[in-house]
Amino acid sequence: MNFGFNSNVRVGDAIYHVQTEDRGPSHPFLDTVVYESGRVVYKRSTSYEKFANAVSKDQDLAEQLHERLSQQHREVIAQLEAGALELRGQKKSNVGTSAAEQADGLEVRLMNSGTWYAAGAATLEIELRRKNSKQTLADAEVEAFLEREKERAYCAIAQTDSAGKATLKFPMPSTASDGTSLVIRATDGSLYGELRFRLKAKDQGRVPAPVSK
Repeated sequence: MNFGFNSNVRVGDAIYHVQTEDRGPSHPFLDTVVYESGRVVYKRSTSYEKFANAVSKDQDLAEQLHERLSQQHREVIAQLEAGALELRGQKKSNVGTSAAEQADGLEVRLMNSGTWYAAGAATLEIELRRKNSKQTLADAEVEAFLEREKERAYCAIAQTDSAGKATLKFPMPSTASDGTSLVIRATDGSLYGELRFRLKAKDQGRVPAPVSK
């Protein structure tokens, strides 16, 4: 599981949520995302693939990545507070975001909620639409991860096709137990949406269909 940092930052009358995470070896990037009212207004991704290959010990790599993660999180917060970041939608209006814009976002649908888990593996059939228009979205990023307390394990990432659909496949870890959340998150520019389910384990460690939190 991977650790990350989360902070709420007030700048003037606005409150931003800053989230920095390491997605793990399958996607070696340190990602920092800034949210305002649930909308993505800034994102910074830093690859550490070359750096990871140059470090010989796993323990040293974990320690150094943790420090780099912390440093990037602090840098983005400092630049946000100083007004040095180019935030999406900042030039639209001096009176704030309209009610329609605040209500806009991504609707994430799990199309196979009754059959997504079989033989120890998850297959998530996702459809993505805009909340206001119900228009499907192509080339949006969709990811799935498991979350328990402050720990996260990233499982799969994909992009939606021309019909706004994507499939995420991954083996379900044996550590997924009662209290673990399955999160399906989608982003497209400044738009954001997610589904969050609480997993419930059956006998012999099998995991049934998710139950909305």
